[in-house]
Amino acid sequence: MTPAGKLQERLKQRVQKTGGQYRKVRWEGRRGCPDCFVWWPEGKCGFVEVKAPGDKYSKLQAREVERMQSAGLQVHTLTHESEIDDILKSLRGCNT
Repeated sequence: MTPAGKLQERLKQRVQKTGGQYRKVRWEGRRGCPDCFVWWPEGKCGFVEVKAPGDKYSKLQAREVERMQSAGLQVHTLTHESEIDDILKSLRGCNT
């Protein structure tokens, strides 16, 4: 499993442990989609792009994330396992 794949799996486990749902996503007919969408029963949700340490957004990904964020969507970038809890707190707006 790739480093990014391991991070995705840990994120998925942590989301599910906190009562949330995790889905791997992709756009139909378009590139640059964040890796996954997560949500909880209370309606809190957002996207997460998972990058191996040292990896960067492509120009296409950066543009897509900027568009999403400017529309008010939450999009976070996960590069290390230690960031998972902070991202989940930000997405949920409360302690996990």
